[in-house]
Amino acid sequence: MNQADQRPPARHSTPPTSLYRTHSLGAPPPGLRADQLPTQPVYSTPRHSHNGSVPGLEAESGEGNLGDDREEMNALSDSLSRLRSPSVMEVREKGYERLKEELAKAQRELLLKDEECERLSKVRDQLGQELEELTASLFQEAHKMVREANVKQANAEKQLKEALGKIDVLQAEVQALKTLVLSSPTSPVGELPSAGVKTPFRKGHSRNKSTSSAVLGTQPDPSATQPIVRECRELDGQLFGEFKAWKEEPTLDRSCCFLERVYREDIYPCLTFSKSELGSAILEAVEQNTLSVEPVGFQPLPVVKASAVECGGPKKCALSGQTKTCKHRIKFGDSSNYYYVSPYCRYRITAVCNFFTYIRYIHQGLVKQQDAEQMFWEVMQLRREMSFAKLGYYKDQL
Repeated sequence: MNQADQRPPARHSTPPTSLYRTHSLGAPPPGLRADQLPTQPVYSTPRHSHNGSVPGLEAESGEGNLGDDREEMNALSDSLSRLRSPSVMEVREKGYERLKEELAKAQRELLLKDEECERLSKVRDQLGQELEELTASLFQEAHKMVREANVKQANAEKQLKEALGKIDVLQAEVQALKTLVLSSPTSPVGELPSAGVKTPFRKGHSRNKSTSSAVLGTQPDPSATQPIVRECRELDGQLFGEFKAWKEEPTLDRSCCFLERVYREDIYPCLTFSKSELGSAILEAVEQNTLSVEPVGFQPLPVVKASAVECGGPKKCALSGQTKTCKHRIKFGDSSNYYYVSPYCRYRITAVCNFFTYIRYIHQGLVKQQDAEQMFWEVMQLRREMSFAKLGYYKDQL
């Protein structure tokens, strides 16, 4: 075997299929130009010598060509990846456009919602302002009504006090006038001709002196027979001092000096009746202001039980036990029992009631139009009526 036969046969690698630029691919990527793409086959056809071997290739060059083939394959794969990249960019651009449209649509909807929220906010602010104005006006109207009511109440109370004061003054004046009329001398009746004496009638202007003198002689002179008297009064220092001390600290307790004297000298004697228990009950009711006195109507008499005989009747006084025409009846508080009283007993009860009513007014501070002396004389006038009543004098309504 010669030296040529001893050498290992040369390894010839089959060249890859020639690649040419295809027109089916898309546009080249922005980073790759058209002149950079391969236009000729990557591997040329090997030229064989006459003895069937590739000239200039040896065993060592075979392995180097294999490495070059791999590098060419990597470069080819990179070129293919660069050729496919434009489609990804298109997808991205389309996705970007779609997202941009959706974003614009969302922004338009958000703008509409903002406008709606702004409109609703304005409506809310307007309603809130109207509500505040309405509330403020209602409060002002309520305060105005309360203020007017308070003013009216104050005026009414003031008028009530003034009216009560005027009533007290008028009552005092009426009592004073009654006393003055009762104490004034009677009108002379002697000036009038007597019923049994007749004055002759004569015609003309002539006058019978004898007849006139005779008539005048028969009439007594009232100024000569009856003196003119007038009622006088003088302030008692002890009684006035007791009243002033009571007026400084008014009380309805009968143990004080002023009321103790009135009880002893006027009230007890005025309410002392033959029916002592009923008289005590009347005094207690007068002190508590629960006694009622009312006139008797002409209603038919009810059937009276035997236990109710003590109450009297229209013809029998329950306090004195005498047969009298009873025009009034009394009762205690809410009791249903009535007690018929005669005009004399009724006057005694009302005299005591008038005294207690006036001192209650003083105790409550309602008598403000009079000074201490005027109040004292009013109290003395009420005591005078109680004194007359206990002595048997009374006034009856006809």
